[in-house]
Parts: sequence; C-alpha cells; structure tokens
Amino acid sequence: MRLLYFAGVFILFSGMAYGQNQIKGRVTDGKLALSNVQIANLTTGSKTASDTEGRYRIMAKPREELQYTHMGMDTITIIVEDVTRILNVKMNIKVEELAGVEVISEVGRNKQRILQQQYPNNDKLIRTAFGIIDAETFPSRLPVLTSKDMISNHYHFGMFLRGKFAGLNVVIYRNMEFDVFSRGLGSVRAKKPAIYDIDGQIFTQGPSWLDPSTVERVALMPGLIGASKYGSIADGGVVVVNTKNGTYKSKDYKPFDQAKLRNNFVKEGQVKERIDAQTLPVYLEQLYQSESAATAKNIYSKMKGTYGNHPYFLLDSYTYFYEERGEEDFAEEILERFINVTDKNPVMLKALAYTLESEERYEKAHEIYKKVYSLRPDYAQSFIDMANSYRNLDQPKSATTLYARHAYLQDEGMLPVDSMELGMIMKREIKNLFTLENSTLKIKDRKKDKEAKYAARLVFEWNDSEAEFDLQFVNPSNQYFNWKHTLAEMPERIRSEKKLGYSMADFMLDDELPGIWKVNATYHGNKQLTPSYLKVTIYRNYGSKLQSKEIKVYRLGTKGANRHLFDFTLPSPMAQSK
Repeated sequence: MRLLYFAGVFILFSGMAYGQNQIKGRVTDGKLALSNVQIANLTTGSKTASDTEGRYRIMAKPREELQYTHMGMDTITIIVEDVTRILNVKMNIKVEELAGVEVISEVGRNKQRILQQQYPNNDKLIRTAFGIIDAETFPSRLPVLTSKDMISNHYHFGMFLRGKFAGLNVVIYRNMEFDVFSRGLGSVRAKKPAIYDIDGQIFTQGPSWLDPSTVERVALMPGLIGASKYGSIADGGVVVVNTKNGTYKSKDYKPFDQAKLRNNFVKEGQVKERIDAQTLPVYLEQLYQSESAATAKNIYSKMKGTYGNHPYFLLDSYTYFYEERGEEDFAEEILERFINVTDKNPVMLKALAYTLESEERYEKAHEIYKKVYSLRPDYAQSFIDMANSYRNLDQPKSATTLYARHAYLQDEGMLPVDSMELGMIMKREIKNLFTLENSTLKIKDRKKDKEAKYAARLVFEWNDSEAEFDLQFVNPSNQYFNWKHTLAEMPERIRSEKKLGYSMADFMLDDELPGIWKVNATYHGNKQLTPSYLKVTIYRNYGSKLQSKEIKVYRLGTKGANRHLFDFTLPSPMAQSK
C-alpha cells in the first residue's frame, strides 16, 4: 500500500509536466457567432482571434488560463484541463461604467447581473434570498442602512438594531436571545416577530450570534411585502442583513428551509418525468425499441462500424446490455473495448466508474478509479474517489491513508489549499469515516458531531468539470429550491473547482418535514457540446451506525429540459448546500 502512495508523489510531479494541447472551438452570444473575439493564453502570452464564424485555435497546457474578450461583452477566463481540446464559449452582454453613469446594453433578463455590478457603489441596493432589490424602485418603503450609518459599540446584534429604524421594537430576553417587531411598518400581524435574511439564508430566530462589526447593510422589509416574497413566516416583516464578506454561515443556528419560501410551487407540466425516446441518440433509440436481445445485438453490430470508437456509444451500449438485457458476457466485451478506447481519458473513465458503482461492481470500479488517480494525482477529487472506493471494498484504513496523504501534500505545498467549499466536503467525508469505522481504525470515540441530527445527505458528482446544470429540490409541499451550477451564477466556485480539481457538491437534510421529496435537474451543456454524467449518492440515517447509501447515475444530454431524477422518502426539510 505504501508503494502506491509514494509512487503517487512521483506521478504528481511527473504528471505536471504537461505538453501543450491545441484548443479549438466557437464563440457565440448564445445564438449568433462572434467574430474578432480576442483569445489570449494568460500564461504564455500567445493570442489569436475568432473568425467570421466565431471559430478559433490556440495552444495551451493544462492549468494555463485562456481569456476571451470582445467589445460590449463580459470577459471570460477558463482554466485548461488535461482533457481540454474543445471550448465552445458563450459570451454575455456587458454593463460598463462611464464617469459614474451606467451604460446598459441590454435590459430585462440581465437585470440581476447589472444590479450585482452596481452593488458596491449603490447604497440603495440590498441582497436577499431572491436576488438584489433596489430600494428606489421597491413597491413599498424599504429603509436601507449601510455600515457608515450604523456606528455602534454594541457586541449584541439585538442591541445594535435598537434605534436604527423608526417603528422598530427590539425585545431582548434574559438568555440574550431577542425578537424584532416592526409595528407601524405595514406588518400583517404586529405581534408576530420578524424573520432574518442573512446573506440569502433565512433564520426565524434573532441572530444573537451575529457580530455587528461584520454587518455591511441592513434593510427592514414590511410584513405585507415580506409575506408576498417569503410566505406567511414573514408576516411580521423581514430584517435583511448583508455581511461584509457576503457569505455568513452560523455555526450554532440552522437556516430556515428556502424551499418553503414565497410562491415557489412546481406547476404541472414543468418537469419531464422521463426523457423522450426521440431525444436520445439514434443508436440508443433503436436499442430500446428492439424486441429481443438478439435483435439488439444485431443493431449494435451494425452501429459499431460507425460509432465503434466513440466512448459515449460504447458506454451507453454497455449499460443497455448489462442493465436492461442482462447480457453480462456481451456487455463485458463492450466494456473492455470502452476501456481500451478511453484509457487516457479521465472524464470518460469517471463516467464508467460511476456506472459500475451504481451496479455495485465495486472491485471493477476501483480499478477504474486507480486509472483516474494515476492520470490526475493532483486532483482533490481523485483522493476522494479513491477513498470512497476503498470504503466500498471495506478497506477503511486505506481510505484514511489517502486523506492523510492529501493533507501531507497540502502541508508541503505540493497541492493547493481550499478557500471555498472543498475543505468542508472533505472534512465531512473524514468525520463520517471516523464515526463509522472508529473500532476498525482503533481511534477513540469522539464527541457527537453536530451533523448527526441530519437524516440524509445527498452527494452529487459530475464527470466533466465543464458541465453546467441546475438542481431542483422539491419538498413534500411541492415547493422548490434551486441550486445553479453555471458559470454565470457561481463563477468563483467553478474557478475553485478547476484550480483544486473537484466536481462535487453535497446537501444535508434534516428531519423536520417528512414525506416524499423530488430531485430534478436541468442540463445546460458543457463546452464540448457532449453529454455529461451525474452521480448521486443518497445517504440515509447519515452519520449513524444505521447509515446506508444508494448510488444512482444519470446521463445528462438533453439541454434545457427540467428532468425528474429521483424521489426519496426521508424526513428532510432543508435543501441547503454545504
């Protein structure tokens, strides 16, 4: 086992000596081609421009950055990876500032993006769970105070709020908890306390834990308007707080379920229960329409002449014959051909590993994850995948060694240290490993983890780092919460994913709202215009000795359709990314 990890260090250094790749693609505004887009390799300084059809070519090594600039459009920067050969880029209309005056090229759908750019210099803007609101155009009076208006020596946020707004009554209790009542500001019920929207997270209790020195802006939304946006929980009004870093996370209080806010109900016909046959590739459509295994094999043999070296054709065919037809020997032949074709392609190998895990073929999946690890020894995802694969094989010590190796390489400066979400995800993986395997690993019992209260954990992983998609969590009351993994919505997170080498997100769910939950996904494509594979691990009784898991894999290929993925019956009111 030690040889594997010391060899991994050698691979890490040798693997970084990447050769240059020719990157090509097409630049559009989403519909029309953009010519004369300036494309520059920020590392080498080489430059090129797109032609009249938006096409371009440029050389780049993995980890180098390509920058796309065009007059009137937002600049885009993309980190090149080992498998990057094609980058089809969509550019968005740009908002420019000229001597304090906003020059707006497009109105309507870009309003939130425009407000985002105005936010630092416009004191009348406030961020909420539903986007940025402009107090000047708000349908009711919306007082907004900035940090310069709120000079105070109070350490308690309730005391800090006293006297800041007309008609505001702050009641502080003996245990230092507090409630805010906004009598006189149009509240539906004057006796009902306000709720709190802190950097987009909803709290129903006064945030006595919030440090006033971290507050950037505070707004007080009246109950009538608040209820129309947040639902009946906001009858007493909403105290909207923007902190200076914009990403406040309380350690002691949990946010209110965003899926229960406002009128966000999923309407009939908005979600496709299944993918239509006509949207599938021709070969898959014909395979699924075949009347017998023999007919399906004949169809595969005919199609092989055309698609025989296409990894998607081989993986889809393997899955069909193994899972739909039970033709394991025939499927195994296709599998071996797939491995030969994709031997140096970690993106496609991960799609195969996902599929094998969902079929509970853990030993075979482990072989594939080892291939990916050897190709990407500097990717954090490689360590996580290998560790979880060892756990599938009931080898927790090997999983622990992998996490220790990753920490060591970070300490030695050989791997970057996380500044966003990866650290929390990896910490959760390690804690769960220690909690469930403490006797095997011979470690002392630890204090109960605060996350033991959660009933479920949903982990989403995707094989292609360029994949863009929305996840929609629908609670038993048919209300939804969306998580949007797109370059437009979360550029900093996607940049972090590329730099650190991970492609996953997890969601913790507690036990306050039992019933059937639905999870949907809308695929927006990737920059290669190919399908992406989404792996979902559903943990039930998470963090307890009764913990179990189920793995599902989805082929995301149809763009723009909100597709139903799966249901799960668990007590779980919260759909909040950790």
